[in-house]
Amino acid sequence: MIVRDEVVNLPHSLGSVIAWADRVHVVDSGSTDGSIELARSLGAEVTSKEWLGYARQKNWALGHLPLSSDWILILDADEVVLPELRDELLAVASRPPDESGPQGFWINRYFVFLGRRIRHCGYYPSWNLRFFRRGRARYEEREVHEHMVVDGDAGRLRGHLEHHDRRGLEAYMAKHNRYSTLEAREIVRLRRGEATAAGARGLGGPIARRRWFKERIYPRLPARWLFRFLHMYVLRLGFLDGLAGWRFCLFISSYELLIDLKVVEIEQSAAGSGP
Repeated sequence: MIVRDEVVNLPHSLGSVIAWADRVHVVDSGSTDGSIELARSLGAEVTSKEWLGYARQKNWALGHLPLSSDWILILDADEVVLPELRDELLAVASRPPDESGPQGFWINRYFVFLGRRIRHCGYYPSWNLRFFRRGRARYEEREVHEHMVVDGDAGRLRGHLEHHDRRGLEAYMAKHNRYSTLEAREIVRLRRGEATAAGARGLGGPIARRRWFKERIYPRLPARWLFRFLHMYVLRLGFLDGLAGWRFCLFISSYELLIDLKVVEIEQSAAGSGP
């Protein structure tokens, strides 16, 4: 788990794993809110490391922490492992180390917004490759919304994670402000041919198809914020989530607008032009 100022979330996230995981490692990048002390008091092993970026921080942890278990779970500080998923993880980890089969597993995730699980909007199902055999997976080098690449086959589990950031909307908005800057930089790099999304192709798995669309098509769409809202609220049935779905779709579409504006700012700055 990588952490910075997560004292509100840690009792929930660590509380969902500390009783049954062999070891729990927290990599802290400069918390000042008591997260380090709380994590240690809850039974986690804490390592401090200056911030390298989302993918690099996790890859650093995979390469430098004293990981000894055959299977590793990556958990965000605002996520919890629900009971059915816990039982599945333990069942997989109890298999003989040399047993053939998947080298990693996709895990589905609920997203909680304003106290309600979002069950549509394109945010559910939400599959993330988080559980893998030690040494068989790493994160792609990307500034934000990085994905894990596994060496071997990957299966799927039935249980769920639950994403619920208990710090509130102010923290969520601040995170989206940071993420929108990173996404804008990534779009500019792709336009310049300085980066290629891992596995971005029209065929293949869902991640590859999504990345192909995001790299080749999506940056060229006009009014992407409007497209995002219509996609989430209409095509992905966000209206079935009621008022929470309406609010959530508006919130995420505003995030797309931030990205668009920051792309313009970056390109103007590079060209040396004014506003």
